[in-house]
Amino acid sequence: MKKLITITTLLLLSLSGFAQNLKEVLKQAKKENKLVFVDCYFTGCIPCAEMDKDVFPNAAVKAEIEKNFLILKVDIFKDKLGDTLKVQHILNGFPTFLVLNGDGKLISSSSGFKDPGNLLNLFTDARKKAAQRQFLSGYATDYDSKNYPPFYVEFCKTRKGITAGTLAAYSDTLKNFKAVNALLPYLVSRSADEKAIRTIFAEYKTFAALYGEEVLQPVIDHGLTQKLGLQLKNNLNDNAFESFLANEKKYFPEKTWKVCLQTLGSRYYLGIKKDTTAYLNFAIKNPVLYQYHFSALYNAMLAKKSLTPDRLQLFCKWADAIITENSSLELMKIAASIQQQAKNEAGYKRFVAMANTYARKYQMPTENIISQSK
Repeated sequence: MKKLITITTLLLLSLSGFAQNLKEVLKQAKKENKLVFVDCYFTGCIPCAEMDKDVFPNAAVKAEIEKNFLILKVDIFKDKLGDTLKVQHILNGFPTFLVLNGDGKLISSSSGFKDPGNLLNLFTDARKKAAQRQFLSGYATDYDSKNYPPFYVEFCKTRKGITAGTLAAYSDTLKNFKAVNALLPYLVSRSADEKAIRTIFAEYKTFAALYGEEVLQPVIDHGLTQKLGLQLKNNLNDNAFESFLANEKKYFPEKTWKVCLQTLGSRYYLGIKKDTTAYLNFAIKNPVLYQYHFSALYNAMLAKKSLTPDRLQLFCKWADAIITENSSLELMKIAASIQQQAKNEAGYKRFVAMANTYARKYQMPTENIISQSK
């Protein structure tokens, strides 16, 4: 089997016929001293199709994969391997990208569309962690359905069967929260009962190292918003909110806490108080780029025609605080458009220049950057 999993043309090799035999790919990776990049997708997934069309054919991406990776595409709902991966790993968004070493140890798990620069940064981070032998040991390297709770296996296949009561009962029977696979039911449902939340919060760094910060964060968000609701039930005011933040901050590293603040700020100011301006000021004060908080809110307000001049200026400040040369090209374009709408010519030119530099660095098209940002 000679370099079965490589990119040799502008189009990514279709491996659906081979996707059942992950062990052979791992064996080849170990022999060639490469990592395995698993692209978990499904037919009809728009971001997945965009990856195939615009990202994997990118010259810089192709060169990196050819040098350091073997790539395996798995249609999660059609390929037999998909049934295994849905149980063995957490696939809560598509596409999901898994990076394994030749022994099958998971190095990283990340979901959502990534432009060439974002994907190359993911590759660099994975290679660095592999060299330092930093693996996500909460996931089993070999699959055996008997090593997973039956209700969890059923949920992975059907997305049915996990309730708050199910998780509470599971927590009561769980003897070791740090055991391999132990947290998977919470991670796949993006929720947890009170006992599990207390346990995870108390040793966040340990569990993040076992399962990965990105995969663990939705459970953290769930726990924090649940606690926030109870805290503010009979005392709904800014002082109570600030007191809650001060009390919960102690559980998390500073970088993680900034991410948590975006979820909590959104829940309090947008969900409870219905005060968009207050949220924008909170986001500027606590800047972090997390998921789609920035772009989703901007697009929603644009559609509702609720972007007042004052709010546009706040969006400009928010963009200045969170969007850097390592952000995605799309975010740079959005930032340029916001600056232009707010008539901030210097800010507009800065983000357009940033976008052009980013595109050239990662061998992406530059001819439409200005027009697309207007």
